[in-house]
Amino acid sequence: LDHKPGALQPQLSPENVVIVGLRHADPAEARVLKDSRVSAFTMTDIDAMGMRDLMHEAIRIATSGTQGFHVSYSPEVTEFAGWAAGSGGITVRETHQAMEAIALSGGLLSMDVSGLTSGLEPRIAIDTVNFVMSAFGKRIL
Repeated sequence: LDHKPGALQPQLSPENVVIVGLRHADPAEARVLKDSRVSAFTMTDIDAMGMRDLMHEAIRIATSGTQGFHVSYSPEVTEFAGWAAGSGGITVRETHQAMEAIALSGGLLSMDVSGLTSGLEPRIAIDTVNFVMSAFGKRIL
């Protein structure tokens, strides 16, 4: 970015950026991630730590020195039965668990959802809406 007066300035520190559920990175992408200060948690990390502990760490990183955080969610990270795009991804239950941890943190300021298209099965859209509601604090009881 240009550093002239009035020029756009970064509003996000790489140290606070967290990727959860990374399933694949080509060699160039992996190198960029390793060289950056972005934290990336792979599916192997989720398997090793469990979603609950991993989300506590991810939220700690995202909120360190910040006023809160933004979540960007794509249904492609979630493994919905019969949908190839999410194959090998986070389970539906793990996705809910991640969203519940986000809500409990009290730090969520905004959220976006990408990847919803008219060609998706309605149940995927319904589950996605439920994930968003969980992130914003909807509970069963």
